[in-house]
Amino acid sequence: MNIFLRILLAVYAFCLAVFSAIVMIVIARPEIFDSISSYITTMILYNSGASIAAFIIVFIFFVLSLAFLLSGIRSGKDKKAVSKHTSIGEIKISLNSIENIALAATRRLNGVKDTKARVNKLEDNVSITINIVVMPDINIPALCEEIQTRVKKSVEECSGIAVNDVKVFVDGIYSGMTYKPRVE
Repeated sequence: MNIFLRILLAVYAFCLAVFSAIVMIVIARPEIFDSISSYITTMILYNSGASIAAFIIVFIFFVLSLAFLLSGIRSGKDKKAVSKHTSIGEIKISLNSIENIALAATRRLNGVKDTKARVNKLEDNVSITINIVVMPDINIPALCEEIQTRVKKSVEECSGIAVNDVKVFVDGIYSGMTYKPRVE
């Protein structure tokens, strides 16, 4: 769930908590209901501007309720796998498997010291991001182009899943020493 929906959900939950507290107070002290209903009748229902504003607010809460209900029902089962349909049935290949294929293709190249891969699902295709640490004195553009070609070819041949793009990020040049981050 993205940050915008989380903020909306927090505001929605807060408003619902306030409404629930008001209802509990009215249930505990029923005489308050008479004053609340007369206030709503005189201030909101007989005032056209206030009644339009109240309708819009209630409509927004109704739409948010439906959106949150549907987001809870929406299936997330295929987020970690790519489905491929054949004449016999369905094949699901996990994104982790595709990542391992990409890593194997990258590690076979000379000049690559360390690799990490991340695979994102795009409909029935994938996008692959490779982070590498290269050996010194390596032609980085040529190496990156070779990585892109090999990873795309290897993933498409092994899994049968189309690769939209392969992004290569050079994280560093290997210096022979182990890297220890400074603590400040």
